[in-house]
Amino acid sequence: MRQIKRLILALLAVTVYASGAWAAGTPKSGLAMDDLTSHALEKRQTLSALRKQVISDRAKWPKGDVPTLDFTKATGNAVIVHAESGQLKNPLSSLTNAVPFKLFHIEDDPYRLALAARGIGLAKGEDKSKYQSERHRPALEQLVRAKYVLFVVGELDEPKVDVTVKSFKPGKFEGDGILYEIETKKPVGGFAIEARNSAKITTRTGNYTGQALDAVMHDFENNAREALWKGIKTRFPSAKLPTIVYLDSKE
Repeated sequence: MRQIKRLILALLAVTVYASGAWAAGTPKSGLAMDDLTSHALEKRQTLSALRKQVISDRAKWPKGDVPTLDFTKATGNAVIVHAESGQLKNPLSSLTNAVPFKLFHIEDDPYRLALAARGIGLAKGEDKSKYQSERHRPALEQLVRAKYVLFVVGELDEPKVDVTVKSFKPGKFEGDGILYEIETKKPVGGFAIEARNSAKITTRTGNYTGQALDAVMHDFENNAREALWKGIKTRFPSAKLPTIVYLDSKE
């Protein structure tokens, strides 16, 4: 009887090991980070190619809901791509200490994160390990398993600040959110997006160079996200949205 029990336990151990649950170097939450970032980069390349095929003709967008649509990191089957996030509209603006618009911070932006986690496009001296932490894992996993992608496309005017007279030129975004099924490369719906800065913005306490611009950009980014969430829920009532709150406009 003891021999039979030992045999059963041995078989169970082999089964668990073979399933990968105890595989050496593999985190319990999924793939080893190097494999995960590799798969994420491949998926990003797929989305980059699909982005070039986006149909901006609103008359050609399907009208139905997508009942299973989920944009959350934990269970999501969809990601949002604003390809221009993190890039200045005019690269020369960096000479005036301008900051780029970011629809999401990088830990919530798998499209940008996929590059950073592989060490692509990083600033001098920056290490890719910074973007391979458990904090960044959920976004990478969301990208890898995504079945849908919502492309945010349109015209973006970055806000500008004149600190000498304590005024600013409001930022503006006018465009569309267009949802695609990744495997079929077909659009499944879309909606218009319009966002601007608030009329009045209060700067947080404390002083540092660029504080006023950070406050104005933070306001603009918040308003853009709110417009995006409203557009998604209006067009796709069943969609599950993430809860995202940022204290500033960093990353």
